[in-house]
Amino acid sequence: MTQIEIGYFMIAGLLGLLALGVPIALSLILAGGVGLIAIRGEMAASFILESFAFTSAGSLALIVVPLFVFMGQLALSAGMSDKAYRAAKAWFGHLPGGLPIATIFACAGFSTVCGSSVATAAIVSKATIPEMLRAGFSQRLAGGCVAVAGTLGVLIPPSGILIIYSIATHVSIADLFIGALLPGALTAVVYATGTYLMVRGNKELVQRTVLPRMAWGERVKATLQAWEVGFLFVVVIGSIYLGWATATEAAGIGALIALIFALVRKNRPKGSIQKGLLEAGSSTATIFFLIIGSALFSVALSTTQLPTVIAAYVTSFDLHPTVLLLLLLIPYLVMGSFIDGISMIFLTMPVVFPIITEAGINPVVFGIVVTKMVEIGAVTPPVGLNVFVVKGAVPELQLGEVFRGAVPYLLMDLLVVVAIILVPGLVTLPIGG
Repeated sequence: MTQIEIGYFMIAGLLGLLALGVPIALSLILAGGVGLIAIRGEMAASFILESFAFTSAGSLALIVVPLFVFMGQLALSAGMSDKAYRAAKAWFGHLPGGLPIATIFACAGFSTVCGSSVATAAIVSKATIPEMLRAGFSQRLAGGCVAVAGTLGVLIPPSGILIIYSIATHVSIADLFIGALLPGALTAVVYATGTYLMVRGNKELVQRTVLPRMAWGERVKATLQAWEVGFLFVVVIGSIYLGWATATEAAGIGALIALIFALVRKNRPKGSIQKGLLEAGSSTATIFFLIIGSALFSVALSTTQLPTVIAAYVTSFDLHPTVLLLLLLIPYLVMGSFIDGISMIFLTMPVVFPIITEAGINPVVFGIVVTKMVEIGAVTPPVGLNVFVVKGAVPELQLGEVFRGAVPYLLMDLLVVVAIILVPGLVTLPIGG
């Protein structure tokens, strides 16, 4: 059996294990381990496998994962989501669709310190959806806007998905974070604009309770009360952008500041910091298990030379990079309906990344549009994790209504993806690429 044939069998074996319901990380380890033994022989493979878990996960650079996860958990303990919502409501609450629009910008604000779409959707939905329902908005609009706006947590830095993409591809985390700033802001503005137009065009969506227009002084006061969000974001992302700190150093600084904010918060829920530590530890263990599995599978697959062969074959069609990029994104639309974003990145990058490298596609731009695909997958049935999270946070919501409410926003997401592909400067301009 040739090495190329072994590579094909590895992929087939991985897909077979996934079809049998074997956890993704374990499937990657089994397929990669067996493939490595087939290629190198039992003795050589055993020597590699003995220390592989440590060598693949023991890098100091990977400390950004637990630090940013912990920072997000502490941001929850510090009540930053509530402050972001009050500030957004002061500015936009009086508009048609003002509460959903305020919710979108609150999600965007909280995403700057969280990095998780699930956490963003869960926390913001508890504070905003009941108020939107009382104001007369439909379950479809109230639930749909929070489920989709929560996905900003995986795009706006410090994004957990961008960190995972950086680990899987060795693309600079700093470049990815800076490159995501404009697309993240654009996505929030498109969501808000689309909500405004939907409410203006459908009288059934207009709230029965109209909030008064806040005076400028009250708006400024509400904004200043949310200063921790802005301060933490500026310190973390600003230090990276200005070159004052690496992503690892910025993550450490951000986690420390978030811890201080959580400790000094009045009426902090009992045990919230301990809970944050446990959640951060659990999430980190899961991610590192995937990192080890992905690294092993990637090493074994690259040894077969199959990714190089596939990349050469695909590029031999001489497709325009834009056309190739669009074709590569189609599988992500399908996979996003069944697989979580982190697993999707680790499963696909060993094969896909050599293709985009060979085709000369900017890896930062590719990382941003793949992250947008992860956003779409987070609200697409049958998995649609964010939708289930919102339903769990507000049990009176009907699941079908939330899924239907997300559909218009998915079209907006696709519009943003097209804009990024046609105008890659939206990503590369902030980093001077």
